[in-house]
Amino acid sequence: MDAARGRRTWLVGAAAFASCLAAVAVARAATHVYHDDSVWANALSSLGGVGEPYDFAIFLDAGNDVLAGRNPYVSSGSIGPIQSPYAYPPVLALAVAPLAALPERALHDTFVPGVLFSLVLVAATVGSLLLLGVSDWRCYPLALVSPLVAEPVEYGALGPILLLLVALAWRFRDRAGVAGAALGGAAVLKLFLAPLLLWLVFTRRLRAALLGVVVAVALALGSWATIAFRGLHGYPHLLRSLTDVEADNSYSAFAVLRALDVPKPAAQTLVILAGVALLALTARVARSPGLDPLERDRRSLILALAAALVLTPILWLHYLVLLLLPIGLARPRLSPLWLVPVAFAVFEWLNWYRGWPRGDGKALASVAVLVALTFAASLRRGTGSVGREVAPVGA
Repeated sequence: MDAARGRRTWLVGAAAFASCLAAVAVARAATHVYHDDSVWANALSSLGGVGEPYDFAIFLDAGNDVLAGRNPYVSSGSIGPIQSPYAYPPVLALAVAPLAALPERALHDTFVPGVLFSLVLVAATVGSLLLLGVSDWRCYPLALVSPLVAEPVEYGALGPILLLLVALAWRFRDRAGVAGAALGGAAVLKLFLAPLLLWLVFTRRLRAALLGVVVAVALALGSWATIAFRGLHGYPHLLRSLTDVEADNSYSAFAVLRALDVPKPAAQTLVILAGVALLALTARVARSPGLDPLERDRRSLILALAAALVLTPILWLHYLVLLLLPIGLARPRLSPLWLVPVAFAVFEWLNWYRGWPRGDGKALASVAVLVALTFAASLRRGTGSVGREVAPVGA
């Protein structure tokens, strides 16, 4: 029995390795015939090692700085669409450091670290859908070819990894160690996901919530200590500068209000009120006696994620890979809700899908409407709704 299981493990591993090689080879070949500036062409360029993903290049530079004993937070020049500083806690730079130690260019001038990170993002997306209990194979290619996934692969952004951490917390929500560590890690990588720790509180998983806070603090302080706290003094100023420049120009709820000429203080107040209202609704749903425990957990997690996306002052399109969470939880089999990722492709073809919308009404309205519809539809119970396949792994 053990020998047969070992052979199956090796076969699965070999198949996965061959699939990765095939994916990179196909992506690289496709870039020779498909090289416009669309999100798919750029994602293929990243996966094939032809181009250097923008966000990942920033992470990689920070990893190089850490390996060389330099301060990863030293940046010159202004912040904008083509120039951004490293603004994550040192834990990400430390995590990327092994990739920074690899040769950057190999066979046929392939950008090796970028290829490996792109494969991690694709694998994280597939793993997330499996953890969420998505049981229909047709949902997987729909998700992978959609802009929701192509965008983070294009930029080498963290979205799929964040999705994987939240999916882990969902699948193992009755195991305090796993759920707390997963959401604590997500919160330290992207602070706007911190409201998900409140979801653990609202669902009476207090030990997991406390552990999540401890993990987040330990990762943050531990990683800062590893680099001798270089850059810590100026880090709050860096975040404020980034918010001042990018918040109005992103896809956040704050940016939508500013595009409607709402004064900045009023826009900030409205966003906070909306976020608090969603968190209050999260708490209420998490304790609703009219719902079974699984449905309470599902709906409250979706609402907590909605609150997080509303409250963040900066929201880029690659964050929206997180929409696969409510979609996957609500409809583990193919349904009209899975057409939402395809709808984002329509906006790409219409040229409404911009990296920096800069208050563009069509871009902001199209994204806001689709996000709102996704959450509204996901909160409804349907025939394909969550079931036994996503029941939690017990303590």
